[in-house]
Amino acid sequence: MRASAHDPFRLNRDLVRYRKGYPGESLNAKSSDNVKFYRNQIKSEPHGEFIETMHKDWATDYQELERNHSYIQWLFPIHEEGMNSCARVLQRHEAETMRKDPEIRERIKRSYSMMLGFYGAKIVDWETGELT
Repeated sequence: MRASAHDPFRLNRDLVRYRKGYPGESLNAKSSDNVKFYRNQIKSEPHGEFIETMHKDWATDYQELERNHSYIQWLFPIHEEGMNSCARVLQRHEAETMRKDPEIRERIKRSYSMMLGFYGAKIVDWETGELT
């Protein structure tokens, strides 16, 4: 029987891999597409757009956010391949660069706010993470 996304054993394996720092993950020291995307230098793929355009034009365009799912792994990259094979796996050096760059941190917050709006919520306090 094939494991589903709701399989507790699969979820546990994923959690263990996360906690152990993704053992066996192939690191690519030259990869910087996630940083470039968050610096508004490249578009997401496929059917992509620059992040500033997403924030400006898509923030309240819930039909676009619902129709086009290829952007989500660009907004919130992870350390493993996800459903969008065109999105780049987040490399450790990229995550560190993104944490240190105030412009990128601000864009991440805008991405989070945009998605919260899509889900019908709003950030009340950035320090506590309180939502309405």
